[in-house]
Formats: sequence, structure tokens, C-alpha cells
Amino acid sequence: MSFLQDSGLLIFASEKYDDIYKRINSDFKINYKNTFLLCAALGARKGVKLPLDKRGREFRATYLNEEEENLAYTIILNDEENGTNIETFDDLEFRMKGRDILQEYAEGGMTILVENVFKDKWNGCNLDPRYNNYGVDMMKYLISELKQV
Repeated sequence: MSFLQDSGLLIFASEKYDDIYKRINSDFKINYKNTFLLCAALGARKGVKLPLDKRGREFRATYLNEEEENLAYTIILNDEENGTNIETFDDLEFRMKGRDILQEYAEGGMTILVENVFKDKWNGCNLDPRYNNYGVDMMKYLISELKQV
């Protein structure tokens, strides 16, 4: 079942939100895979899956530690359309579908962050470089979401 440990499996973040990924990485030292997983978890929690328009930065699925891998599998398993049959996890075709599920939830999660956190500071391509409280805004939003759970 451990298809995320396939050395050839690449996971892509959206090119559309590359500036946000870079800003979170540089300002808060949160690496791309963790930002990606945060967005995937948010998208999955809210049930928002959006297709990637264009692939951006990539990381190898093998870079995920055990805890991160478990989160990814949980997101895939909880996908109502595709993840309900654990036997399909061994199928080569499903491995790509599983990756796509993660990417689509990450795209949905980042879209949620843009709409609810970065909205006035996002011009569709870049965040406002003069604003410095993105981390605080993001944490406030995520904490408010946790309280709702």
C-alpha cells in the first residue's frame, strides 16, 4: 500500500500560487511539502478539490516522513469518489490518481486561503510585498477553523 514511497512519484504544487508557497517558505521557514500538505488537509476538510491549471514546484513523495505520509493517505482514503477502496492502492493506475487527489485538494486549500486570508493582498499572481502579517493572518484563520471542528 505504500505507493507514496515510489521513488519516481512526483507531487506538484500549483504554479498559480507559487509566489505564496515561496513567501511562506522564506518568511516562516515552512517548506513546500508542509505548506502543500496543510493546503491539502484544508481542502479535504472543506471538501474543495480543484484541478491544477499548471504544475509548479515539485517534491518527491519519498520526502514525506511517516507522519506526513499517514496524513496524505488519510486524505486519499477519505476522498468520497476514489479513496474508499483500499485494495486499489496497489494498482499502478491508482497511484497517479492518488497523487492527483492530493494535488487537487492542495489547490482547493490554497484557493480557500487566498479567498479568506490573502484576499485583499493577492493580485492574482503575487502577494503584496509591503505587507508582513501573512503568517499571523493565516494562523488566525486556521485556529478559527480548528475551533469550528
